[in-house]
Amino acid sequence: MNGDDLARRRTEATEEFNRHEGRADGVMVISSLAGGLTILRDAMYARMFDEVQAAVGRDSILMPVSLEKAERLAKTEIEIFQVVVAAAWAERWGYVRDGPWCLDWLARLRLGGSRSDPAIQVRLEHYRTQPAHPQRLSFTNVLAETLPSSRRAPLVLFRLHPLAVQIATSLAFGDHKRARDVRAEQMSLLPSIGDCHECHGKLVENGERCRVCGNPLWHFNWLVAAD
Repeated sequence: MNGDDLARRRTEATEEFNRHEGRADGVMVISSLAGGLTILRDAMYARMFDEVQAAVGRDSILMPVSLEKAERLAKTEIEIFQVVVAAAWAERWGYVRDGPWCLDWLARLRLGGSRSDPAIQVRLEHYRTQPAHPQRLSFTNVLAETLPSSRRAPLVLFRLHPLAVQIATSLAFGDHKRARDVRAEQMSLLPSIGDCHECHGKLVENGERCRVCGNPLWHFNWLVAAD
């Protein structure tokens, strides 16, 4: 994806958001949400691959020649999952007027032209129709096939990640109270979140991350404290 394409998509998404929602703050909402989702996508991949490899060694199942393809497929699947979780959260708490519209709008923003790919449409619908627990299991199963090293990631990662997407969505729409409530849920899963001397487990703005623990999605060595 080139910079011009991304800028065009953001401009179109902003105009559509403002028109559909009757608002004038689309630039701020989209900038925040996109920043949060991008940080989470890249962090999720790093936790499942780079940090697993560093902690337990290179996965011989995934040969170097396939790394570029595996990264592309894994990040696409993460994007699909995040789009569904974020859209459902926005609909649940009334951040948008129309949930199905939000899902399609966000998918076009995050996935671009691939949104029309029949295989991606199937993945979006598959996640959309599932409750949280089976949805999460489906996600981990797909990743295990795409990125075998993800099988060695701490299980708590896959519980923290959708909650992090919910937090990013709430922050983008200015709902800090609900974001704090979800952070409290994360801390019940991983109490060591609050032990970071840099961020102390507090919320970070979308697009930012703690240089020590990785907040909003914690580094491997923090995650293993829960396993």
